[in-house]
Amino acid sequence: MWERFSFYGVRSLLVLYLVEALQYSRADALSVYGMYTGSAFFCAIFGGWLADRFLGQRRAVVLGMALMMAGHIALGLDQPIGLALGLLAVGTGLFKPTTTAMVGALYTPNDARRQSGYTVFYMGINIGAALSALIGGYLAQRHGWGYGFMAAAVGMAIGVVVFMAGWRWLPPVPPPAPEPARAAWTDASARRRIQVILLMSVVAICFYLGYEQAAGVMTLFVRDHVSPQFLGLELTAAQFLAVNPVLVILLAPPSARLLARLDWPEFRVQGLGMLILGVSFLLLQALQGLAAQGEVVPAWMMVGVIGVQTVAELLVVPIGLAVVSRYGPAGWGSTLMGAWMLAKATAGLLAGQLYGWLEPTGLSLYLVVTAISFAGGVLLLSVSGALRRYAGMGGGA
Repeated sequence: MWERFSFYGVRSLLVLYLVEALQYSRADALSVYGMYTGSAFFCAIFGGWLADRFLGQRRAVVLGMALMMAGHIALGLDQPIGLALGLLAVGTGLFKPTTTAMVGALYTPNDARRQSGYTVFYMGINIGAALSALIGGYLAQRHGWGYGFMAAAVGMAIGVVVFMAGWRWLPPVPPPAPEPARAAWTDASARRRIQVILLMSVVAICFYLGYEQAAGVMTLFVRDHVSPQFLGLELTAAQFLAVNPVLVILLAPPSARLLARLDWPEFRVQGLGMLILGVSFLLLQALQGLAAQGEVVPAWMMVGVIGVQTVAELLVVPIGLAVVSRYGPAGWGSTLMGAWMLAKATAGLLAGQLYGWLEPTGLSLYLVVTAISFAGGVLLLSVSGALRRYAGMGGGA
């Protein structure tokens, strides 16, 4: 929760900070945002490997948290933006894949609760995301940017204390696995599962390319065209980013129960989620049309779009994490979690560049993202059964 408070605290403020405080152009600010999110998750593949092979999971997590705290302090003290974002990216790379893999250690390989467990885990970290947007967004835009960034540093410090105090409740973690304990690439069954997980991670780029627009283009759209009045409250543009994690918190428990009851094949669920994400960007295109006519978009409409995106997220992300955890061969856990994060890295980089690429062409970013989301969804739905059989995950569609 506190690590997400940290990460989403920067994510919710960065584009607005670059545009309003540092006078970046919209395209340049989105590009820097894309490089930051992309670099953070690109580092995850190396962070997972270091945790698996050298540092051990717990040391990797603590080191990652310390680096992120340093990055927030650098932002709060107006240090060079590259230094601050670099510290945050490396810290996230050590922390994110390792803790996600540690959740899988709470379950036996065939425990049916694993998928629901990752959904509950995903709900928990969204508490931090919601708090960061509400608290950080308020402090930054009411009292100054430094206050917003330093709040994330305080949250990160609390996270270090909580993690170390809670070690005794975690299952025993073996030392980094020696090479013989790691499933060899020459093992046909292990190789097929790795290949399928890597393919799933590549297709996930289609989802994250849309998902990462929330703190970029969508936040600027909210600032410029959406009414701040919602349920009697006046929200800043950054605080609108709290809507998604709040909805995740509310919807994750029933989603976990429903998915456990339906027991649909994982790739089919993810394909459906990508189609729903595409629908959300069609709705955004309609709101863009209202804004183009000079109308102020009611806040409830934007909240509705975010709600559709949240449903898509719950069908794609926790399921992907559960697949990596359940089917990843021995000794590959954190590394394959890093590969999933690498998909987010690629999507983050592309998401930040997409606006600048499309601006001269006149093409609608929202419609382009819709087409990409639909393509990924149709692909997963059409090959779901074949992928499961190839990887030895059981039959089914």
